[in-house]
Amino acid sequence: MQTLEPPSATPSEPATRLLLETGKVKIDSHADDPRWQIAWRIATSGSLGRSRLLARFLLFTVDRLIRGRSDEITEQQIGILVFDRNEGYDSNEDNIVRSYARKLRRRIDNYYANEGKNEEMYLDIPRGGYVPSFTQRDLDGSARSHTPSEETHTEVPDMQASVPLDRLQSDEETGSAPRTSFALHQFLRRYGILLALCMGISIGLSLHFTRFPRLLKHGLSSSDEDASKSLWQQMFVADRDTFVVPSDDGLVIMQRLTERPVPLARYIDGSYRNSNSERDQSNAEILKLGARRYTSIVDLDFAVHLMQVDGVDPARLVVRYARDLRMDDLRTGNAVLIGSVESNPWIQIFEPQMNFRQRVSTNPQIPSGFLNTHPHPGERDLYGTPGRDHTYGQIAYVPNLSSVGHVLIVGGLNTAGTQAATTFLLTPSLMAPILRRAQTADGQIRPFELLVSADNFSSNASTPQLITERIENR
Repeated sequence: MQTLEPPSATPSEPATRLLLETGKVKIDSHADDPRWQIAWRIATSGSLGRSRLLARFLLFTVDRLIRGRSDEITEQQIGILVFDRNEGYDSNEDNIVRSYARKLRRRIDNYYANEGKNEEMYLDIPRGGYVPSFTQRDLDGSARSHTPSEETHTEVPDMQASVPLDRLQSDEETGSAPRTSFALHQFLRRYGILLALCMGISIGLSLHFTRFPRLLKHGLSSSDEDASKSLWQQMFVADRDTFVVPSDDGLVIMQRLTERPVPLARYIDGSYRNSNSERDQSNAEILKLGARRYTSIVDLDFAVHLMQVDGVDPARLVVRYARDLRMDDLRTGNAVLIGSVESNPWIQIFEPQMNFRQRVSTNPQIPSGFLNTHPHPGERDLYGTPGRDHTYGQIAYVPNLSSVGHVLIVGGLNTAGTQAATTFLLTPSLMAPILRRAQTADGQIRPFELLVSADNFSSNASTPQLITERIENR
C-alpha cells in the first residue's frame, strides 16, 4: 500500500511562515509525526481553497493535540488564537469558529474524495467538539483501527445559550438521539415564537421569489445567457471561495440613531460598540444595536438566487455576515458585497478605485447619493434621491485586494436601490450588452461599474434602467 509522503520533511520556508508564524499564536511544526504530515498535506491542498484561516484552524488543533494540550482546543481559544477575537468575546453572538468548523469538515471530506483518496490515515474533527482524531484506512477507504492519541475532548453546546440561525443546517453539530431530542425540545420551548416568525418570513419570500423567474426569462436568449454565465464563472471558480456578504442592518440603525458614521477600522476591531465617551455612555442601549445581527430580506433574496444561477458552484459559495468577514478573505477569495457603504463598511476599501462612490450625509444641507467623480458630458455630478418615489443602485466589478480574484459590489441608496441593482444583475437580457462590451478577446471580463435607477414603491423597486456605465480602458 502506497502512502503519500510530504514533499520534504520540512515545509517550505514561505509556507511555514505564512501558516505557522502569523497571527496571535505560533504553531509548532512536527515533521516526524504522521498525524502532522497528513494535517499539513490537507492544509496545503487545493481542497482548502487557499484559505489561510482554514489551514491555521486545522494545524492549530493538530499541534495542540500532539503537544498534549487538548484542553486548549475549545471554541473560545480557537476564536482568540486563530481568528484574532478579543479575550472574553461572546461566541453566541460571534459564531465564526462553528461556521469555519463546518466548512473545514466538508473540505476534509473533499480532500479524501479527491487528492487524498490513497491516504492510509484518516483525519476527522468529530462533531460536538474541535479535537481531531486519526483513523487508519483500508484501500477501499473504510476505517480499520484508531490511531493511539489523547482521549478526545468533546465540547457540548450550551442549549440555554442563543442559537444562531446558521446552526440550523444539515451538518449541525449533534450528539446522540436522546440528547438531540432534548435539545430540540429546549430549542422549541425557547425559540418557538422566533421559529414561527421565520416561517412567516419564509412564506413571504416564497411568494416574492415567484417574480424573479419572469424577470430572468424576459427577453432571454442563449447568447444573453452565455454572456451572463461568463461573469458567474469568473466569480465562482474551483480553486477559491466566493464570500457572499449581506448588509449589517443593525449597524445602520445604530448609526442613524447616534448620527455618527463607523469607519472600517473601528468596524473590524469592534470598537464602535464600546462606550468610551460620555456621549457613548448615554447611548449605551443604542450601541447594543451594533451587536445585533439583522440583515435585509432583499439581501437574503439575492443570496438564495445566486445559488440557483447557472455557472455558480454552491460548494464554493460561503455566506458570511459582514461582521465576520476578514481582510484575508478579500485577499485570497472572491466576494459579493451587498448593500451600501453604511451597511457594509467593507465597500470602503474599494471606493478609491471606483468612479461612483456613495455619500451618506446626516446634514440636510449636504445631499446623500452617488458621487460621479469624473462625469462624462451630459452626466450629473451627484445621483441622489430628491423624493421617495425614485432610487439608485450600483453594480461594480473590481479586483480583490491581491488582484488574483474579483469583488462584486451590489447595493443602493436604500433597500429599493439594492433591489434594483440585484434585479438588474440577475437579468441576463439587461446585463448581456454590458458584459459583451467588457469582455476581452480571451474571454476575461474587465472591471466595470454600472449605475441603475428605478421607481420606488413602498421600498420595492420597479424594473431597473441603466443610467450610465464605466468599463476599464474604454
